Amino acid sequence: MKKIFVLLFFITVAGYAQNRSDIQIDPSLIKTKNLLWDLHTLSKAPEVEWLDQKSKVQSLLYNSVDYEGRGTQVFAYYSNPDILAGKSGKRKFPGIVLIHGGGGTAFKMWVEKWAAEGYAAIAMDLSGNGPDGKKLLKAGPDQSHESKFDKIVKGDIKDVWTYHAVASSILAHSFLLSRPEVNQTRTSVTGISWGGYLTCIVGAIDNRFKAAVPVYGCAFYDESDVFKAPLEQLPPVSKTKWMQFFDPSAYLPYAREPFLFLNGNKDKFYNVVPYKKTYDLIPKTNRNVLILPDMKHSHDWGWEPHEIRYFLENILNDQMPLTKIGQIQETNDTITASYEAPVSVWYADFYYTNDTTSTNEQRSWQKQPVKINPEQRTLQTQIPKESFKYGFFHLKDHRNVSASSEFIIH
Repeated sequence: MKKIFVLLFFITVAGYAQNRSDIQIDPSLIKTKNLLWDLHTLSKAPEVEWLDQKSKVQSLLYNSVDYEGRGTQVFAYYSNPDILAGKSGKRKFPGIVLIHGGGGTAFKMWVEKWAAEGYAAIAMDLSGNGPDGKKLLKAGPDQSHESKFDKIVKGDIKDVWTYHAVASSILAHSFLLSRPEVNQTRTSVTGISWGGYLTCIVGAIDNRFKAAVPVYGCAFYDESDVFKAPLEQLPPVSKTKWMQFFDPSAYLPYAREPFLFLNGNKDKFYNVVPYKKTYDLIPKTNRNVLILPDMKHSHDWGWEPHEIRYFLENILNDQMPLTKIGQIQETNDTITASYEAPVSVWYADFYYTNDTTSTNEQRSWQKQPVKINPEQRTLQTQIPKESFKYGFFHLKDHRNVSASSEFIIH
């Protein structure tokens, strides 16, 4: 009788785990002929080899898609609030997938940060490296120029780095969804720079996510001050193919969850015009845009803004939202913006520029004060005498949380 009970218990637990890993992406929502990924297969939890389950931030390898005809593994860090606190419990947590950018890796401290914030978090290395920075025995492509761009000319399109990075990010999500401590209805994704680029694609095609936060990264790579150069070096047919299959503009129109697009106004890689074109692909009801004045470009600066957590807490945990700047109205001499704020606004400025000859990084911006009308919930400032080409409102509320308008382009 005891043996039967144990067998039934094992079957029940195994079945429960299988059911958790079977939450499917709905590919019917992605109405494009350019979809390379087998979303049914990627919806299944990957096979895992644990390297360390004793530390506060644990490490593992998980299986990913084939590269050059052979299987691959991806190294990752994982933790959650109970693991971090050294507890064992039955609590459930929201989940977050953390996607690094160029030159990055699976950042242990990034996982630790989000576990301390109350999330089950996974960060993976998308360069084929392990924890020591050395190539894995079953490594996928690295982040070289050749892997990202030239491979589309020389090899199978599914050997291009983006194909693997997207697949491995979706599999990381499937891993989270298979964990009993993860609330399957509250998962999110954020990424920095190239990771922000990937977040645009992953957040669009993996409709199991409830929120996405691309930092810096955007679409329309052929209009980037930096990335248009390697694309222009490709044969015209290959450039067209890369844009059709690997530019986020091919997928963002099918995104269903709320997005927070976060960037600075002077980013070297992701400039104003393609950035605006990117977030315009998401309906206004589902997009939030935050421009942080003079924000620097790095992994540390990319995961530092606490506005990311405020945004996710609103979507996933029903907490107070970010302040949102809405409709913009211009007269002959003033520009006015409406806003909705859960707490009072502390201060606001208007940033503007007429510099259209410099690169995005070198562009010169000015700012001027803004009059806040808390009764009417409006921001107002004088239009500069010289007018402006690009502009945006930026404010902080009394939580010390920033908000901005979208870019205003004349």
